[in-house]
Amino acid sequence: MITDLRAEPVDERLERHVNETAGLVEAPVPSPMLQPYEVYDQGLFDLEMVRVYGRSWLWLGDTEDLAEPGDYITGTIGYQPVIAIRQEDGSVKGFLNNCRHRASGLLFEPAGHCGKTLTCPYHNWAYRIDGRLIGIPDRARMYPDDIPAEDYGLVPIRIEVAWDKLVFGCLSRKAPPFREWIAPLAERYDLYDFSRFTRYHRELDETYPINWKAFAENSNDDYHVRFVHRRLNHLRKQMDTIVRFEGRTCSGYKPHIETDDASGGRTDLTPEQLKGHYADFIYPNLTPLPYPTQLILVRADPIAPDRTRLFSRIYGIDKTIEDQNFELDRLATTNQEDTDMVTVLMGNLRSPFYRVGPASVWEGRAAHVMKMVRADTATPLASDEFDGPVDG
Repeated sequence: MITDLRAEPVDERLERHVNETAGLVEAPVPSPMLQPYEVYDQGLFDLEMVRVYGRSWLWLGDTEDLAEPGDYITGTIGYQPVIAIRQEDGSVKGFLNNCRHRASGLLFEPAGHCGKTLTCPYHNWAYRIDGRLIGIPDRARMYPDDIPAEDYGLVPIRIEVAWDKLVFGCLSRKAPPFREWIAPLAERYDLYDFSRFTRYHRELDETYPINWKAFAENSNDDYHVRFVHRRLNHLRKQMDTIVRFEGRTCSGYKPHIETDDASGGRTDLTPEQLKGHYADFIYPNLTPLPYPTQLILVRADPIAPDRTRLFSRIYGIDKTIEDQNFELDRLATTNQEDTDMVTVLMGNLRSPFYRVGPASVWEGRAAHVMKMVRADTATPLASDEFDGPVDG
């Protein structure tokens, strides 16, 4: 059956496409930046959903929605819907958000409470919140030869609750533990004590006509900031930006001017943390911006080659509703400035003849991210990618 589906491999097709359209735009300096042929191709996008997202840790939500047993949050990892549920013992377990019978979803709200069981709306298969299959309607009649119900529980995934606050999920059993995934940021993030931060009263959730990689590239481009976001130049020492990238994380440090107190009254952080803020990145799609008393998270969810959902939340310490609205509105403006610019790029990246220019020093982390995406996309998942326990 699978042999009937064979087609020209993605890499061969793209290489043929690139060779055919070469020559109009000369590119004497090789560039690691996002190229037109990497933006609109559906086959490449499908590979990314498997090979990038299938082996990565993704931010799903936070523990404010998981106070009691049976509380849940839903999310997606690439194309795959997932859920995280607070258990009777206080732990948080994750599963694919699919009934094992015919792929229906089980929970449909972003967050909620399901009690002690989850029931499929299609054929009413029922599961305990720990994933065990406990009910098949008319089982004896529907399956006269019976089925191994113990083998048809919900499919578990790895879950990490970081800093007693943020919930991350991973499909792969071979990806390193979350702490190792974010190793270059981990100790600095520990200092913020995010468990003290609480979620602002609303979030930002918009879909834009852009490719997820184009937004990831923009998020890691420190070159554009003083031009696209020039309204903020009077608050920052933009020319003193420090660009760092290592492993699966990136960071652009933005020192503030002396008269703009970035500390929020805290004295328990490093001098760098107190005198500025960071535009960080956790591969493959999360942009955290931590401040002493505020944490901004912007997640780029891929929907299609030319469609991406930006989901943003802010957390803080002792923020009034007025403070929250001010910061949320400022983030909305920043997101709009970025997506407006990336939308312009998307229109011009439709041209198969264009070739992008070399990466500047301040685009180093964007180049780093693009290299990681390409490396993952070129590497098939291991034959035992999903073998082994979900814990540890």
